[in-house]
Amino acid sequence: MPAFKSVDLIAPCEGSQQREVRNVGILDCPPDYNDYRVYVPGELILTNLGFAYGNPELAEKSLLAMLRRDVAAIAIKTVYDPPISDAVRKESEERGVPVYLYDGAYHETVAYQSLDLIRRDRAELDKGRALDELLAAHDDDRIRTRLSAIVGTTGSMLQCFAFALRAGDTCSFYAMLDSVSSSLDAVKAECYAVESVGACRYHDHILAFVSYGFVGDEERLAAEKRCLSMTGLEEGLHVGVGEAVHLGDGDVGIRQALAAADSARRCGQHLIRWSELHVAAFAHAVRYDRLFMSASALYRAMLSDYDKKHGTELVHTAEALVMRHGDVKTIAEELHQHPNTIRYRMRKMKAVLGIPHEDDKAFVGLLDLVFLPERDSV
Repeated sequence: MPAFKSVDLIAPCEGSQQREVRNVGILDCPPDYNDYRVYVPGELILTNLGFAYGNPELAEKSLLAMLRRDVAAIAIKTVYDPPISDAVRKESEERGVPVYLYDGAYHETVAYQSLDLIRRDRAELDKGRALDELLAAHDDDRIRTRLSAIVGTTGSMLQCFAFALRAGDTCSFYAMLDSVSSSLDAVKAECYAVESVGACRYHDHILAFVSYGFVGDEERLAAEKRCLSMTGLEEGLHVGVGEAVHLGDGDVGIRQALAAADSARRCGQHLIRWSELHVAAFAHAVRYDRLFMSASALYRAMLSDYDKKHGTELVHTAEALVMRHGDVKTIAEELHQHPNTIRYRMRKMKAVLGIPHEDDKAFVGLLDLVFLPERDSV
């Protein structure tokens, strides 16, 4: 603070800089009255010990009493050359309450600046907490509550099934929804491991939810198998199957099922599980990570901008390097180029991305990450 010209710590005090200051108090009397109970823990105590009139015993008594109040810190203005005893230094060190000697402005100015700083710090901490909420990626309780409100899910584990109409026939959408619901009700009646079922429309998909109670893996897998056999009867649908997840991770299960259903529709298959997507599973997953996507887009944009300015094909070559795992000879044949041309383009890509000395194998690994969001083939 500007009010302090110099500050010295009288004794080592571990963690002194991390002590929270919640208020400011001025010490201008001995502890004879009420043993300083008017002062509360967390206060920054300002004093010049003038009331002690240079009496070292009274100064020591006052400082020891204040240290035992667990205040945030004590700052002593050096105007009266205050006496600091070894007992005070020892108490400060043992209790972790720092005692400072300072040269600077009088108490009123220090107190004003301190209180202003406390107010500012609280306001900034509030902003920090608000940003924590903004950056929070997941809330188990919120997911459970919302899923319960939407489709009545309960239980320990949840599995999501996503259905996409093969022909995009929205006229039969609700007939399909009713059929899926009936199949789920039948599964619940047959399998004691199933605690609840539910289905709803989600844009151009049908989402089905099956929750399991606290049962063993064998019972849950048997119920899951029955679910698959029942839902597999729906001929007019592409089916995507997510993995069984904890109820608080229901949003993850939904995304798994939707990604699998979209892959099934794109590939013309009836049923695909999330676990069968392999690289495409990671490609789908990273699309929900905005930080990853922004990094991927940045690197692709750097290569694309260079191509636009110089008429090169760095992006096309980079994609080929990813798909062919860096096999220069195969890529050269596919692109009808000499292998040295591919190697030259690799060097140019490294230069554009600011890593001219990167090892070729490590560089291809980087490109794998850069173009991962586009890898959606099964």
